[in-house]
Amino acid sequence: MAHQLHLEKEKYRQWAKAGLGLGYSKEGLAPFCDDVAKQQHKDILDNIKQTKNISTVTCGQCALKTLKPDHLKIGKNQCPLGQVNCNCCYTSGKIACPNNACGAIYDDIITNHASSPPAPYWKNTQTQQWTGDPWSIAKCFINAPGYDQKTSSADIDCSGLLHVIINNKYFHNHIQCNLAGANVFSKVRQYRNEIFHSGTMELEKAVANNYIDDMIAVLKDGKELINRKDAQDAVTKLEELKNKDFVVTTENMEKVLGDVREETGNLRKLTGLATKDDRVNLKRKLSAVESLMSELKEVVKRLKIDDSALKNNRSTKSQN
Repeated sequence: MAHQLHLEKEKYRQWAKAGLGLGYSKEGLAPFCDDVAKQQHKDILDNIKQTKNISTVTCGQCALKTLKPDHLKIGKNQCPLGQVNCNCCYTSGKIACPNNACGAIYDDIITNHASSPPAPYWKNTQTQQWTGDPWSIAKCFINAPGYDQKTSSADIDCSGLLHVIINNKYFHNHIQCNLAGANVFSKVRQYRNEIFHSGTMELEKAVANNYIDDMIAVLKDGKELINRKDAQDAVTKLEELKNKDFVVTTENMEKVLGDVREETGNLRKLTGLATKDDRVNLKRKLSAVESLMSELKEVVKRLKIDDSALKNNRSTKSQN
């Protein structure tokens, strides 16, 4: 059977191990990201209360397309915060927030975006939720499609969480690693593509272990993550993946399949938004991931059949 041939191949087991490692990394990062996102949201609202001299920050009425920022353009259509195509440069039809809040939040998101020029991914957010939902702000720092309907860190994959950490200057204050230029956080973010866009579902053991070593390094960052139980529990799982013989089971393959299914959805959205030139390459990637998902579904299906047969065999033996 095809699935049995996969399970017997060492390189396939190493690929599955690396895919599962991404899931463990997400488990270790999600609570940390949730705490920092909530603190950033609180600080933004507290700053608005202080600077605007208001007791409560609430809105829910503003739309991104028509929102007038607090900052003003300089010169001829030049944003002082450096954002390209900023709302400040196209003032016709722009409306100031009636509750004196959303323009300031818009400014804060741009100021905290770490790219140069700053480039928040506005398609992932709903401005109407900014004053009440920390992740509506945090998702602006995920520079990839597919996260617009996500409502918490628990809904966001490892790659998305790493986007938030890398692209959000506020998070940099909670990380010891220098996130400018080449760094282990950016390397792990890239691993998702290398693992899930693989057409062979194979990895050398040394490569898989290197991936896992970098995932561990992220979760052992010396500023805060090193002292968080959830992060270090994930490190324990990752170390076990690396140091013990990895056995492919129904449970762990279902976890990998869930991540691949999510990657497929993200690629479909990205393909729909892409320019004509980019669409060909994205369709190729999407086809590879869809093929991968189909193969994994078959593996999980056969594993479940094997599990059922094993249970029935045990039950028969116990009755005899």
